[in-house]
Amino acid sequence: MAAEGDDLWQALARSGEQVATDEDYEHGYKQREVRRDLRHYVSFRVGDEIYGLAIGEIEEITKQFPTTFVPRTADFLLGIGNVRGRIIPVVELARRLGLRSSGYDRAARVLIVTLDDEPYGLLVHEVLEVVRIPPEAMEERPGGISGRRAEYIRGLGRHRGALVIILNLAEVLDPKDFLRLRPGDEGGSW
Repeated sequence: MAAEGDDLWQALARSGEQVATDEDYEHGYKQREVRRDLRHYVSFRVGDEIYGLAIGEIEEITKQFPTTFVPRTADFLLGIGNVRGRIIPVVELARRLGLRSSGYDRAARVLIVTLDDEPYGLLVHEVLEVVRIPPEAMEERPGGISGRRAEYIRGLGRHRGALVIILNLAEVLDPKDFLRLRPGDEGGSW
């Protein structure tokens, strides 16, 4: 027990245990390397696939909220919704990516993102976690994927053995795709 007036350091020294000194830290302590090149992504599930967006692209994550249908819009646009006084279009990401759209349960979330100062909502099946991916674990978009869907992919990242598809938000939310075309009309809009 420490005598009155002893400080913790003196009491520890009297205990017989080996005590580290300043010299020990200067000569024997290796400082842990902190990587500054890691990129942070929010990973989420759409169908059976794992996707990611740079953490800076996501303004907030919220539960699913009611939307109002907007006529003459693309089938992937669920409608518009009100988030704290802001009216935003909500995109069902599964349909936008050309995946089979399945039901949504309580794990479903809406990622609120901003592109060109305009807010959008992206409905996903589940938000997973924030992942840190080093540059050496990133790959370019594979050449085997072609067509419009390839433009949605910025790159592929590996995290704990899983593949994370990093999305190109500007392509996913290209406003020219939001209007529904007339049947047989390939280039124009209503």
